[in-house]
Amino acid sequence: MSAVIETVSIEDVYPLVDEFGNDLARRDYTLKENQAYVQELARSMRSKGIPDEMVTLVRDGGIYRIKAGNSRIMAMKELGTKTFPAIVEDESTLQAVIETVVRTNTKKKYEAVEESRFVRQLAMFGTDEYVAEVSGLTVEKAAKVRRAAKVVEDAADDMSLMRLIAIGEFADDPEAVKALTNCSEREYQTVAKRFEARRKKESAATDLAAELAARGIAVVDDAQGMAMVCNLNKIAQLPEDLPDGCVAMRHSIPGFFMILAPAPEEEPPAPEQVEEDSARAEAEAMAELYAEGTGNRRAWLAEQLAAQSLLPNLSRLVAESDNRHAPLVKTFLEATGTKRLNVGHSEIVLLFESMNDAPGCGILDGTGKPRPKACERYIALMDAMEADGYEPDEDEQAIYQKATDCMEATK
Repeated sequence: MSAVIETVSIEDVYPLVDEFGNDLARRDYTLKENQAYVQELARSMRSKGIPDEMVTLVRDGGIYRIKAGNSRIMAMKELGTKTFPAIVEDESTLQAVIETVVRTNTKKKYEAVEESRFVRQLAMFGTDEYVAEVSGLTVEKAAKVRRAAKVVEDAADDMSLMRLIAIGEFADDPEAVKALTNCSEREYQTVAKRFEARRKKESAATDLAAELAARGIAVVDDAQGMAMVCNLNKIAQLPEDLPDGCVAMRHSIPGFFMILAPAPEEEPPAPEQVEEDSARAEAEAMAELYAEGTGNRRAWLAEQLAAQSLLPNLSRLVAESDNRHAPLVKTFLEATGTKRLNVGHSEIVLLFESMNDAPGCGILDGTGKPRPKACERYIALMDAMEADGYEPDEDEQAIYQKATDCMEATK
């Protein structure tokens, strides 16, 4: 492939297109970011009318196609430049042009959707190893992009590279693919985290079932006539001494198993006992999940306080709280006629801990009955935290729904 420097007329220069006339290797100039970039280039070359770095063109009969420098061409058109020096190649394959675009994505990074389009174009010309070598992605990520593009089809045109990689991770899960495809670009990370947490939980449950089986405890679908021994979601919670003939049954709360033992034939468990056992198992499971969620919520709040975040919704809850001020502070307010004090970090933490149920009992008591005040506080706290940017996981959402159902039932 030979190349020379020629002075060309800007009227003879056209974008590179495929056989259907679609622009290739070219930024989306409908985006404000790219329009601003062109204006910036035009300002930088106003004195000479041409860029310091020459454009690379490919000869196509009597015209030229742009191999590298679409934005520089646009800037010169803005300035009214008629002719300019350029590097002209006699021939260049579409593959070579796309490679150039991807390898030189450094000066003004392509927008996320543009970068995604170029990498997907690369995939038409070679293996995942080839795409990885040109783009700098790992082979694994290149493979995920290819899988994602296959399952979402045309929807890939509006997705960033990172979003496609996330979809490729869950390409065999139709529910996850649908959720990640239908959400917005700014939401996909939260959605992906949710499905990743679900996958980990399912994997942990599968591993736990295998460990139980290895200890001679079969996992069954029906345990009629058996009494509950314990409820667990980790093998470490399994008691050392168990009655003979114990079995395990998955609980309605994902990841948890009830361990049950055969009841004496002469004393089969009454239906109400079975119901009580199931309610107790649910209460224990939800308390475990509540405690895990408390760690997430505390960590998030600590990050927000360290970052001096305003937290307007949590602050509103503080201001509305009847127990906001200690007795000495109340005395001061009454004596001075001061109506309120600004909400501070310590007050937010105090409110959080009081509403978050620090003892960790959760929204159900030991028998599985709802604790109305705890349900009410949990709903209010989660509403405020989510409005301030907190992203509850699936377990927290399930507890929230349970609390909401309990409150509706008491009305």
